This record gives sequence, structure tokens and C-alpha cells, in this order.
Amino acid sequence: MKHGGGQYQRQDNEAYLHHQRENAAHQSARLAFHKPHTSLGSAGHWVRMAAILSPLIIGEFIKDPAKKWRAVRIATVATALLTEGMWTHKIGKDREAAKEKALQCAEELAGACGGGMGPGI
Repeated sequence: MKHGGGQYQRQDNEAYLHHQRENAAHQSARLAFHKPHTSLGSAGHWVRMAAILSPLIIGEFIKDPAKKWRAVRIATVATALLTEGMWTHKIGKDREAAKEKALQCAEELAGACGGGMGPGI
């Protein structure tokens, strides 16, 4: 057995596994909050790049200043709405996964305690 120097020494220990699951969930939530533009993955990256580059690309194709600024405003609003939609979808999936995980943990804990309360108790 390797000695990692941490609090938990055995990989097959239930407490260790529970700690790892909880720590991973906590870390992913923290990272998503601190770096929101990277938490949407590659699709979020490309949407962000499109938003950044849209004024340059629009300026090359539309020469009329009024039409150009209207197109830039539309592109800005469109990419903002797309990013918000992607973020909302991600949060919804994360919440659903957290609910499933909480139910799984509750079932594991109920099993460890002898199956819960019996009828009439």
C-alpha cells in the first residue's frame, strides 16, 4: 500500500470514496463560478470568439456605417442570448445531476443504517 501522506490511506474505504465524490462536486462548482467563460466547453469558446470577432467581420462586409452598427448590435445581442441559453442549459443539467446524486447518497446512507425505519415504527 502506498503512503500518500493524506488523511485517507486506503482507496477502497467508503469514507474515502464519499469524500472524493463530494470534493469533486465542490471543486467543479467552484471552477464553474470562477471561470464562467470556460465552463461551457468548446461551444462556449466558439460563441465567445464569434462575439469578439463579429465587429471586425461585419465591418469588412458592410460598408454603410448605419447598417454596420445595426448589424454589430444584433450580433452582440444574439451571442449574449446564445451564451445565456447555453449557461441555463448547463445549470439545469448540473442541478438534475446533483438531485440524482443526492438521492443516490440518501439511498446509500439508508442502506448503511439497516434500511431505514420499519412499518409502524
